[in-house]
Amino acid sequence: MLSKNIHYVIAFLLVTLSILLTILVPGGPIETRDFSHYSETTLSLFNIFLTALGLLSFVVAFLIAKKKNHSIVLSAIFALLYIFVYMLDLFEIFPTSPVAMSTTLFSIEFISTIIALVLISLCIKFNDIEAENNENVKINLTFYKIISLLIVLLFAIGIVIFATKSAMGQ
Repeated sequence: MLSKNIHYVIAFLLVTLSILLTILVPGGPIETRDFSHYSETTLSLFNIFLTALGLLSFVVAFLIAKKKNHSIVLSAIFALLYIFVYMLDLFEIFPTSPVAMSTTLFSIEFISTIIALVLISLCIKFNDIEAENNENVKINLTFYKIISLLIVLLFAIGIVIFATKSAMGQ
């Protein structure tokens, strides 16, 4: 039964990882550390990466749910990226802060790492599952899709600006 619906489980785990990452935005209720000692460029680039990771996780989850080619591999790559980000923070490699990590933040990052490891194991176990539809993903751009993409892009830019300014204590 699980192998028949594995694409939904993987999609759910990706969305869960994205949501857990989203609630860790600097300046929010959980991520309260001070990163003002980093340059604005460094923080902006890091926040762009995190925002792209979070938003693209939804795209990959959609591709998984539709059983598109290579979506299992993309899911495993995204899971590795989540693990990479959380391990850097949990082991105090980057970003570092003079303010200690809260217990809540540590717990969410630890749980997210475990979820990402489970996701990788599911991707490896079911890598041989072929997509029912072997067509490549076709993007049919319409006016509404273009407007939607622009709105998402503006939203992402807003997240990066907010996260960067909050991390710098502004």
